[in-house]
Amino acid sequence: MSNCTLCDLAQGKENAKVLYYDEICIAYLKKMPASAGHIVLIPKKHYTIFEQVPDTETSHLFKIASKLSTAAFETFGHGGTNIIVQNGGTAGQKHPHFSIEIIPRNENDGLNFLWQPKQLSEEEMSTTELMLKEAAANIGGFGEGHKKEVIKEKEKEVLKEGDKENYLLKSLRRIP
Repeated sequence: MSNCTLCDLAQGKENAKVLYYDEICIAYLKKMPASAGHIVLIPKKHYTIFEQVPDTETSHLFKIASKLSTAAFETFGHGGTNIIVQNGGTAGQKHPHFSIEIIPRNENDGLNFLWQPKQLSEEEMSTTELMLKEAAANIGGFGEGHKKEVIKEKEKEVLKEGDKENYLLKSLRRIP
């Protein structure tokens, strides 16, 4: 992608203190770090936001982020790390290229990633829950096929409980 600083970095066109690279990603020390050892991990291919990154690459990126976090712990004896994805401009994303930041932390380091929790009403919580459940209904094995399998299993349980055929269950089997 043209005009993407991180793509240029991934292609070796920009100078960076590279810590790790493979065919999928590259990790480098951030030029203006939040703390010593602040690492940025990016995919070599251009993806603007997290949702565009294929699942196989996402899995690989987070595995590498975990190993880089471990390296920071073991090398410098940090007390913790923040693994941060700033996804979209309103979330603080500075470049139009997906990245994962690994920020080493020590007690009393002066960094503040805390926010004030909001108190939502019971109605707001219920509405939010319903909307997200609906949106997440087809993630992984929880789509329509999964629901049908659960229904079939329940039908079998009911049929086992009583030896005679249940008319309603028989009707449900005919529905495509």
